[in-house]
Amino acid sequence: MQFSEVLGQTQISSLLREGARSNRIAHAQLFDGSEGSGSLALARAYAQYLHCENPSESDSCGICDSCKAHMNLQHPDLHWTFPFFKKDGSGRSTSDPFQILWRECMLESGYIGLEDWLSKIGADKKQLFISVDEALEINRKLGLKSFYGGFKILIFWLPETMRVDTANKLLKLIEEPTDKTVILFVSQNSDRLLPTILSRLQRIQIPRLTDAEAAEGIAKIAGISSESALGWAHVTEGNISAAVRLSQSGDETPDLELFSSWMRACWARDGVALLKAANDFASPGRESQKRFLTYALHMVRQCILGNYGADSLIRLTQGETVFISKFQRFIHEKNVVSLRALLEDAHKDISGNVNAKVVFFDLSIQVHMRLRIEI
Repeated sequence: MQFSEVLGQTQISSLLREGARSNRIAHAQLFDGSEGSGSLALARAYAQYLHCENPSESDSCGICDSCKAHMNLQHPDLHWTFPFFKKDGSGRSTSDPFQILWRECMLESGYIGLEDWLSKIGADKKQLFISVDEALEINRKLGLKSFYGGFKILIFWLPETMRVDTANKLLKLIEEPTDKTVILFVSQNSDRLLPTILSRLQRIQIPRLTDAEAAEGIAKIAGISSESALGWAHVTEGNISAAVRLSQSGDETPDLELFSSWMRACWARDGVALLKAANDFASPGRESQKRFLTYALHMVRQCILGNYGADSLIRLTQGETVFISKFQRFIHEKNVVSLRALLEDAHKDISGNVNAKVVFFDLSIQVHMRLRIEI
């Protein structure tokens, strides 16, 4: 991938190229940006630029052997690490069994999110992680001699999914890297990284794309009109991967129906409906459960914005707008903080493998009591 293929982010792209030309290349860098902002695309373009045999001031050449290898994702000095799950019957737990699927995913688009990856590997009911075995494999690969004699580059997607013991195994490599080694961490939630890791990385903050920049990419990737693409960009706050998923799903959002029925059951304290909602919540995998709780937080935030007339900040689809117009009066200054805390605690419990049905049913009772608080 070349910088010319990266949507927006022109200032950061320029700084990366300038640093490479002046040989100011940190061996461990953190591309810190929200999903769909282009952090992964930037890391790929930067890696190709570092490997390019004839780079210009504006981009990699695109025609040398290294660039061609990058375009096919077959460069021997470019390595990948990403979250995965341990396949049944496998010995060591590494990303090797998923590398072919990862390359297919990367060839399809430079803008992917966690849900895209979960769908690609059929892991909706799995907990993804990066294992100690993977850390040992990273150390082994980056300890080898460079094939082309240049940089050995590792693109490390979603390092926040590392376990503590995994992170500890990588500390020495980050502190004392092997010769000509560059590790590009691409994170969507850098606050979840261990401080010992975060303090050793050169941080590059990737801002969210403007709606216009995102719409350009959405229209191209999803094959929809510019007007529709701009609408999706507005709803998803410039998240290209989320907008493409929603535009191709046929539904405005897969979680709206569950959220609206859940809120009605919570308000009425309908025990039968709450039990059904708990079962519906627990049926998909843990990542989907966490996604729904994140979505619920988003909807609570949209309600309070609507109540205070901050229309320019509201990000809702047409279906969500209809529901929120009737529901937002129940979210106000006396319950919004406690509702947010309840949803965040539930997210932590799900991440910690607490029984999903128990978490959701208890959450429902607590939400009922908050919704019944009058202004």
